[in-house]
Amino acid sequence: MKFVSTMALGVALAVGGVALVGVAPAVAKEKKAEAPKARNYNLSKPVRESAAASQKALEAGDTAGAITAAQAAKAAATTPDDKLISSQLLYAAAAKANDQAKISEGIDGMIASGVADPAQLSQLYAAQGKIAYQAKDMAKAAQALDMAIKSGTTDPDVYALLVDAKARAGKPAEAIALLQTGIDKQRAAGQKVPSEWYQRGIAIAYGAKLPDETERLTQQWLVDYPSPTNWRDAIITYRDLHKVDSDTDLDMLRLLRTAKGLKGERDYYEYAEAVYLKFPGEGKAVINEGVAAGMVKLAPGSNFKMMSDASNSRSAADKADLASATKAAKASANGKSAAATADSYLGYGEYAPAIELYNVALQKGGVDANVINTRLGMALAKAGRKDEAKAAFAKVTGSRAGLAKYWTIYLDNPTA
Repeated sequence: MKFVSTMALGVALAVGGVALVGVAPAVAKEKKAEAPKARNYNLSKPVRESAAASQKALEAGDTAGAITAAQAAKAAATTPDDKLISSQLLYAAAAKANDQAKISEGIDGMIASGVADPAQLSQLYAAQGKIAYQAKDMAKAAQALDMAIKSGTTDPDVYALLVDAKARAGKPAEAIALLQTGIDKQRAAGQKVPSEWYQRGIAIAYGAKLPDETERLTQQWLVDYPSPTNWRDAIITYRDLHKVDSDTDLDMLRLLRTAKGLKGERDYYEYAEAVYLKFPGEGKAVINEGVAAGMVKLAPGSNFKMMSDASNSRSAADKADLASATKAAKASANGKSAAATADSYLGYGEYAPAIELYNVALQKGGVDANVINTRLGMALAKAGRKDEAKAAFAKVTGSRAGLAKYWTIYLDNPTA
């Protein structure tokens, strides 16, 4: 399964003019704010002289001279105001020269001065973290991006980059917990979460073998992006991490088929192999769908041809036996034969008798209620009885609860 390995996130800084006093550098803005009130800065004489030279050089287009003078001011700085203004000037000159190392140095200096405008600290930390991330300094990136969040950033990229930085630092559980916080904030703000966030989170959780986190993220992803391809990726990921039994595996293939998520010869082969003998009507239907989709070829001597021939030859007699099987199931002392006959009806797409017999099976007992409620929910869903289907899935517990949740998500978010 292929997931996006990294998120497409911009880390470039917006560059603008910087005045000597009173105006902070034009780092990436989170939102348009009112112009800050000018404040007076108490600069030492060496810093004031070098700062003036730096600004004069910058205005003349001499970025190299502006950087040199700003660095001289920074070297002479002794007070917090000295450090802030010299770092602002270094940032401004480096930004004009597109010198990322010195841009970073300027931002670091503004933060370290301790007197940067508190309203702009989140922007400074965000910029610091993005540059460190771009330079692959993940420890510095994680620290700065975390401070940006604590300072109240509204930049969604900060969450995404910090998640990736933590994952690259070998902290997948922390990365997923942070991503979930970002997802929750996006949703609370009425904003759609980028698909890339889910994809990266799923890749991290899957790679770290975190089944619960993977399940939760795939389910949230499907609510926002319920495409057939996403359904296939989500279900296959779930199956890989949970090592489900054969019955649950079959019901997941049935969900994939319903969500139009079967793709390629392998998917159809796995499904057909699981049902062509036990449920020949279902096997026949699945193989025919694969042929129609161009995914299956019935070449002479192939396994597909063998399964197709077997399901075709068995389905007529099997279907003809359903009436007597139904009568016997209703007279049986327990619900096992009712459940088996309902399964056959489900495979033939005859949902009304399947629903009736699943209810008989539940009433008589002697069956796994979680399996029966899963398949009752499937039959009700196929019959267009959405609310009843959701009620059946809500009764499913244990190892099938995840599957029931996926089915419920599909009912509310069907693929086109």
